[in-house]
Amino acid sequence: MKKLLSVFLSLAALCGLVANANAKAVVGDPAAKLDISGWIKGKPVDLAAVKGKQVVVVEFWATWCGPCRTSIPHLTEMQKKFKDVIFIGVSDEDAETVKPFVKKMGDKMDYTVAVDNDRKTSAGYMEAYGINGIPHAFIVDKEGRVVWLGHPMGGLEETLAEVVAGKFDLEKSKKRGDAQKQIEAFAEAAGRDVNDPKLEKMGKDLEALDAELGGITPGEKFSAAEILKKVKFQSVMRDYQLAVMSGKGGTNFEHIEKKLAEAAPKDFDLVAFKESITTGKVINDYMSAAQKGDTNTLPELTKQVAGLKPKNPRMLLQIAWTIMDENRLKVHDYELAAKLAKNAVEAAAGKDPDSLFVYARALFEGGQTADAVSWQKKAVEAAGDNADAKKELEATLQKYQDKLAKK
Repeated sequence: MKKLLSVFLSLAALCGLVANANAKAVVGDPAAKLDISGWIKGKPVDLAAVKGKQVVVVEFWATWCGPCRTSIPHLTEMQKKFKDVIFIGVSDEDAETVKPFVKKMGDKMDYTVAVDNDRKTSAGYMEAYGINGIPHAFIVDKEGRVVWLGHPMGGLEETLAEVVAGKFDLEKSKKRGDAQKQIEAFAEAAGRDVNDPKLEKMGKDLEALDAELGGITPGEKFSAAEILKKVKFQSVMRDYQLAVMSGKGGTNFEHIEKKLAEAAPKDFDLVAFKESITTGKVINDYMSAAQKGDTNTLPELTKQVAGLKPKNPRMLLQIAWTIMDENRLKVHDYELAAKLAKNAVEAAAGKDPDSLFVYARALFEGGQTADAVSWQKKAVEAAGDNADAKKELEATLQKYQDKLAKK
């Protein structure tokens, strides 16, 4: 159920699974050629050359996409499990963006990675099948046909096992593809009006189809009631976020808080969610003031940002890096960036190379070059046996040392 819900929930996400009514291709059609401008990791793959020999998984992703980053380790594990299957991650970003990301991921991204040629590969898969969101994967069987498409975390592994074992039912896959579109229509209708009378029939039809197919998503059971619960919860989450961002309190806000607590699933971290929304408002207000160069509100907002103690300390690194690197900001407060990064360093007991690196960078940008050199050395040491990371950290250390030598 979790996998099926993850597919549904991604409809509302930035990197979501979104269908396009103008789709022309269907499951069972010949796979489009891979038009690649550069192979970042692994050997080049020619679908025509491997036809009749190997199964191929073509997955579309991007470095900026959070759900994509979540899927990467899972794809790596599947590549290890299905050794004779070729996994290819295709990004439409430029090579200069993809290369360092792949290098940093190392063995966590242990499959073929490629850069699309002017989105031509994407056109043959994503656009042809009416998919607007990533991550999204396509299974190309030995006959060179696209026999399945979907979220990498939602049925890919189970379907791939059937394809490899020669037990895959193409006709059933086509029905599952149609059923996924019906789920999307169901979710969209519920999003417009969760009390819409037609939802009951749509839900029953989908549950019957799920039983007929042995799972619209292999190994999972579709529940219309669960989907509707999720839709209601998402609606309350949006209301809560809007209330926090508007800064309005009072009885109405308390009512929304109560509804949020009642609608939240048992395994949902309500405290972390509230914290993330509150933190988001503080950061949003600060960045807005820094972008305008608003010296009247910045002092108080700076105190608020400096006092942030998120559950995930790595959020502090993201804020610190944005403060230093965002070109649209008229004010770059390196002292604040250093405070945030130092808090992250302390939270990791000084053993996280990323935290140490960001802290050293903040010190360097703030003119404390000697201290930057000292902390960058600790970052290099914390990298341990990660040769790639250590090489980059050492290059930065050399930059700081060169600057110090000129003083």
